[in-house]
Formats: sequence, C-alpha cells, structure tokens
Amino acid sequence: MEAAIRDNSWMLQNLYPHLLGFHGLFRWIVLATAVAAIFVTFSGWSGTKPPSTNLRRFSVIFVIAMDIELLVGLLLYLGASSSLRSTFAAHSVLMLLAVICAHVGGASSRKARTDVMKCRGAAIAYTISLLLMLAGIPW
Repeated sequence: MEAAIRDNSWMLQNLYPHLLGFHGLFRWIVLATAVAAIFVTFSGWSGTKPPSTNLRRFSVIFVIAMDIELLVGLLLYLGASSSLRSTFAAHSVLMLLAVICAHVGGASSRKARTDVMKCRGAAIAYTISLLLMLAGIPW
C-alpha cells in the first residue's frame, strides 16, 4: 500500500491522453478569445467604439483561457517522456512567451491612464501573443 502511495506517476500516465485531447480542443477556444480580444482592443484604439466593459471582459476571458491552457500544457510536459519533452521545447518556450504577452496586455488594459492607451497597449500585446501562439502550435 505504501509503495502505491509513493509511486503515483501512473496516475498522470492514465490521464495523459485525456489531457492531450483537452489541450488540443481548448486551443481553439484560446484562439477565438484572442481574436475577440484583439478585435475589441483595436476597435477601441481606432476610436470606432469607446472602450467599455467589453474591454475588461474580453481581456479577463483571454488571460484566464491562456492560464488554463498553460497549466494543462505544464501537466502534459511533466507527464511526457524525455524524448517527447525535447521535441516540444520550442513549443513550450513560445507558449510561455505568449502567456507573458497576454498578461502584459491584461495589465495594460487595466492600468493605462487614458482609454486610448489602454486599448493600444492591450492590442499590441494581444497581437504579439496571438502571433507567438500561431508560431508555436504544431500544425
């Protein structure tokens, strides 16, 4: 019984295919929220629509979706074999940078002084984040 408690690596191995499926499906939600957040920030930056609660709402949804995807990706990385880990090293780095950019954009949308600066900073950071995600997805 004690050996089973100490060696729980089998739990992650049994969960690995399910996490991989979730990670693959959830990426589409992350990409959709990224496009929606970019659309809201660019429309606020250009002045066609004043920034409203939509800016805050889409920023939070995008950042939370990125965080969930990062946590699932970390679980997959820890449960993968060493040869698979080395294969996805570039993917891990690019996605971590994308999450950092998303957080920078979220902070910019909350803390900038004017509405245009809120939208501009978030639009730039979210666009960079989306480009990093697209570069890092193994199509």
